[in-house]
Amino acid sequence: MPPALSDHDSSGEEEIPPVKKGKMTKQAKPVEEVEENEDQEEADDEYIVERIMGHKFVKGELVFNVKWQGYDDPKDQTWEPEANMAGAIDVMNEYFDELGGRPEPKGPGKRKGRPSGANKSGSGTPASTAKRVKQDREWSPPHGSWEDDVDYIDTVEEKVDPRTGELSKFAYLVWKNDKKTQHPLKHIYQKCPQKMLLYYESHLVFTQTHESLNGDDDSMKDVY
Repeated sequence: MPPALSDHDSSGEEEIPPVKKGKMTKQAKPVEEVEENEDQEEADDEYIVERIMGHKFVKGELVFNVKWQGYDDPKDQTWEPEANMAGAIDVMNEYFDELGGRPEPKGPGKRKGRPSGANKSGSGTPASTAKRVKQDREWSPPHGSWEDDVDYIDTVEEKVDPRTGELSKFAYLVWKNDKKTQHPLKHIYQKCPQKMLLYYESHLVFTQTHESLNGDDDSMKDVY
């Protein structure tokens, strides 16, 4: 005979656990609303490269110091690898024109060792030489006009542009800080047109004629 049911068991109703107090979960948003918000966030995060302020090589990779449009504080400038500059090809090409071509990483330096006798006897020291080489590598032409920075234009020659494979004219500049660079001639017309004019004037060839403009010299008498 089965055991008798207790009052609790014979009630026929299950006990409902008390509701726990806590934070309500957020209601899931419709798919359309989520996609719209994501598109809006992507649009808000879009930045435009205004200018390249400089460059360096990190483990052989070209990295640019970028100024972003609408952000004038130097603290907002960032270093961006070339892979991130796909949307700023024109800005990169303009920067390369200012440098006279695409910068290339320097070759590996010589192994460190004891200074040679020549270095000991010379006026310069290895430390000062290394510092000077580093300064030369980091220097780049200034932005804006070059009129006050260029000493003179040394020469102009036509050669094959390695970027386009076509013949182009290049000007060789000597700067007041003794640096020497080359740039496309069309870029010089914009950056330092007065220096370009002085170069042309210095290469003009003047000829003198002995014939009188009014026809009173001896050569004109034979005509009559």
